[in-house]
Amino acid sequence: MSAVAKPPPAFEGSFAEYRYALGRFPTGVAFVAARAPNGDAAGLLINSFTSVSLNPPLVGWCLAVGSRSRAVFTCALSFAVSVLSEDQKELLEALGRPLEERLSGLPIREGLEGAPILQGAAAVFECRTFSISRAGDHDLVLGFVEKFDTGSQAPLAYLSGRFGCVTIPA
Repeated sequence: MSAVAKPPPAFEGSFAEYRYALGRFPTGVAFVAARAPNGDAAGLLINSFTSVSLNPPLVGWCLAVGSRSRAVFTCALSFAVSVLSEDQKELLEALGRPLEERLSGLPIREGLEGAPILQGAAAVFECRTFSISRAGDHDLVLGFVEKFDTGSQAPLAYLSGRFGCVTIPA
């Protein structure tokens, strides 16, 4: 079954209020990175990471169409998602540096096709690019998970513009 795409109705709200409302949904914090066939590497912080399918194992994330990293991700054969741990909160500033400086000096190892992986992450997913499709002002990137690893560290959380930890009572 397929749906026919129709133009969306006119948005009748404030984009600032819409973004604020979206920020009320707690998410994890992840760093997605890839290496293009020419050797160029790029990485960026995301909170749009999600499981898409268990069988086959697929994950997804969103990439802004205007991102300076887009050229690397759209031609890379694979990418890696490093779910940041609470212990990696101090890396947030470095992971937000200008693209040319972003990966320098970070504790990184190489994954599939040389995709940069943050050492000490709460979880890592190494993926082959499965598909990339346009969704508004973003591309929806799907990846087939070839390898994954789970660390013992608690994951870093993001809510209402702030970073912290998730505490679930026993």
